Amino acid sequence: MKKIQNTLIGAAIALTSFQAAALPFAGVDARSLGMGGTGVAGGSVANAASFNPALLAASREGEDFNFSLAFGALAKDEYNMVDAVDALQAPNALGFDLVQQFSADIDAYIASPSTTTADPVIASGGALKTNLLNLNNRPLELGVNFGLNVTVPGETLGMSVFANSRGVAAGSVFIDPADLAAIDAVVTAVSASGPTADPFASGTLSGTSNFTLTGAAVTEVGVALGTKLFGLALGVTPKQVQIDSISSIQQINAASTSFPDTGETFSDTNFDVGVAIDLGALKIGGVAKNMVSKEYPLIGGNRIIIEPQLRAGVSFDAGWATLTMDQDLTTNKGVISTGVAAIDALSETQYTSLGVEFDMSIVQLRAGMRTDNTGNTDDVLTAGVGLHALVSLDFAVAGNDKGVEAILQAGVRW
Repeated sequence: MKKIQNTLIGAAIALTSFQAAALPFAGVDARSLGMGGTGVAGGSVANAASFNPALLAASREGEDFNFSLAFGALAKDEYNMVDAVDALQAPNALGFDLVQQFSADIDAYIASPSTTTADPVIASGGALKTNLLNLNNRPLELGVNFGLNVTVPGETLGMSVFANSRGVAAGSVFIDPADLAAIDAVVTAVSASGPTADPFASGTLSGTSNFTLTGAAVTEVGVALGTKLFGLALGVTPKQVQIDSISSIQQINAASTSFPDTGETFSDTNFDVGVAIDLGALKIGGVAKNMVSKEYPLIGGNRIIIEPQLRAGVSFDAGWATLTMDQDLTTNKGVISTGVAAIDALSETQYTSLGVEFDMSIVQLRAGMRTDNTGNTDDVLTAGVGLHALVSLDFAVAGNDKGVEAILQAGVRW
């Protein structure tokens, strides 16, 4: 069963260029991450192109220019796949994992059939089946992100040139019912003191149980534009979207940890639209991202799906402190559709996000939280710090007991 571990390690290596199966709402921005993932109304010039292009015409006071680079990383095991694999592989006093122990117990029974040798087969078979079922259809997420933008806001015409590259991936283990049936057949046979054979003599599973990796690196390059008409800020973000896909199926009982993959590249155009109302200290915003639905086929019946994302936000800026709240207006599906309802449903999200920033001139302290109204992911707490003079440096971290995400951003702003 160490081959399952090798497969997962191989997946982790392969996923270093990919992120979660659910496409992040916005680009790579440390301020928004530190404030719970908010930014539709309370965003800055550093993230307006990603959150709401209308904010380019309703920028915060003192923001006239921004150039920034950002890097992010994510590690997430929302459904405890690693723990499930560890339980399956944990060596006993003899150094056997569950498959090896089951095989050894079967061999002992075959050599000397009796109630004494049958009981260990029944016990180890039950433990193996339970742990395989615990592992089945659990997603695993890892990744890295990159973002760049150059922004000049303005009420007549605000503009931001940007590039974001972020990964999306769905990695999950599928346990073949044939493997479970093989376990049941052995247990049934020895329970009746009948003859049996060892289906795991090689120390591996015998069916087509596999680790499936399907993902895509999504790169967006575009120009966000904003203007103010009759007191209402409007924005649009035409963008070129390139998707570099990877699809791979690795048999759990295969000796190799390499991932034979089928990859394709898709290139298309899309756009976002946004609106913002600036009422002084109070600002209200709304955005619709990826207005044109897109679907791209992958191997094994998997698909990459990009659908519109709708979000509203409100912020209150007291000068020394800013309070923000964002709300997803639709349920956002995962980008990767596997065709397996149990897996695809786990990728759906609908976030309510809260954030606060305390501005002490050069230093900014941030905190927030995000909750998923679908119940698929646990609440996430966030924190961040900013150092802003002519040169800006921002760092943020978000996480819970299932995973952590961090972003480091540096640039020039005045």
